Amino acid sequence: MKKSFVIAALALVVAAACQKTVTPELTVSTTTINLGPEGGNATLTVTSNQEWTVSAGDSWISLGAASGTVGTQTLSVNVGPFTEASARSSQIVVKSESLSQTIAVVQAAPVAPADPAKNSFKAIALGGTFEMSVPQGYTYTVNSSADWIVAEPAGEGLKLTVAPNANATENRSGKVEVLFGTSVLAEATIEQSYRNVEPGELLIEEVYFTGSPIEGSTSPSMDQYIKLTNNSDHVVYADGVLFVTNYIVGTITSAGAYYEYPELTDGLAVNNMYAIPGRGDEHPVAPGESIVLALAAIDYTASYKDGENLIEGNPNAIDLSKADFEFYDENDLYPDTDNPDVANLNIWFKESRTITSLHNRGFESYAIVIPPYNETAETIMTNHHWSGTYFFHFQEWNFDYDLADEDVWVIPGEWVLDAVNCCLEDSFYQNPWPAAFDAGWTHAGDYDRDPARFGKSVRRNVADGKLVDTNNSTNDFLPNATPSLKK
Repeated sequence: MKKSFVIAALALVVAAACQKTVTPELTVSTTTINLGPEGGNATLTVTSNQEWTVSAGDSWISLGAASGTVGTQTLSVNVGPFTEASARSSQIVVKSESLSQTIAVVQAAPVAPADPAKNSFKAIALGGTFEMSVPQGYTYTVNSSADWIVAEPAGEGLKLTVAPNANATENRSGKVEVLFGTSVLAEATIEQSYRNVEPGELLIEEVYFTGSPIEGSTSPSMDQYIKLTNNSDHVVYADGVLFVTNYIVGTITSAGAYYEYPELTDGLAVNNMYAIPGRGDEHPVAPGESIVLALAAIDYTASYKDGENLIEGNPNAIDLSKADFEFYDENDLYPDTDNPDVANLNIWFKESRTITSLHNRGFESYAIVIPPYNETAETIMTNHHWSGTYFFHFQEWNFDYDLADEDVWVIPGEWVLDAVNCCLEDSFYQNPWPAAFDAGWTHAGDYDRDPARFGKSVRRNVADGKLVDTNNSTNDFLPNATPSLKK
């Protein structure tokens, strides 16, 4: 028994002595993996005579396996897109017992476009929001040059919120930059007006100054109105817009009388000034929509009271009871009729001591203007009075007058939104303002006191769905037109 035990022990010693020592081996196919900013997959091979493990230095590296066995095996490496301004790097470590191999992983940063995306926006005084496009695939910062512009992420870009330009007297501008490191990815410039409507956006579409004919009478109804239309592709606000009549008469009367005035190089000489009420956001006018200013918001087709007098309805007339605004003149000399359902225009100044009306023979010219916030009726009359001398000519008589004695003020040209010059077809004498506001003229009636003028208006032409606006009423308006409110 003892002999058998000794023999078994000797056999184990001999077997152990016959085994060879195995040296660990570990190799990888590359020591560096380079990837672009878009990311993607890479592969490497690991050869080992022992089991091995692998780990990534950062979570943005995804490995196809965490370990491997003896032999040669393929290891996949996945990296997602990279949007930062500087390249990033990390490492992968493969270990087998006491051995390890390190593979560097480097991902390049995206390259900013050579030309930044440029946006340009125009904001009204009320402010508003705008969508700014930004190139994708970048982590960026936003810099605003103005505290009244706030940028927030929205979709694949930014939403820019522009604060109201409250109580302003001039335009302001700001800039937003989208920065990728030190490179500009995109930029936006914002020009904000001090007003809510710009020249050429709200236009005088029609002036019905003649009134409708009354059967058996040589006088017309007083169903006069002005129609203003939004000719832009966005909402405008009519709050604060002044309707003014021009002081200068450009017509020679049928008796041969005419006036000669000092030259105006800029601006309009006006007398009547009526303002659309509102704080800036009360009277929106949608694209293509209109508002009607009635001299009196009355249904002239039905009988109505004018003071103590009953005026018979005129079937040829126009129902203005649904107008948007009316001229309501409170005075001690002549009672005016007020429609409580129609807002009154604010009187800044009126020439008549009774009731304002449009010159039904077509001697007047009209404009709409919008002054800066700090301008009031009082400041205009204090600071903008017209000075100089004008002359009246009639046959052999010539008289000069001092404008200082007249109720006339010069509206600066930058306030003007639109203007239309009305004159008699056969009696045009002079343009009542610089040609930049209106280089031509239009008419209703062919001569002074033409009875055929009653029931006719001047209406702006339309082309391609838009009102024609060349600042020349000869081209822009259709004379002797049928009133648009006539049923």
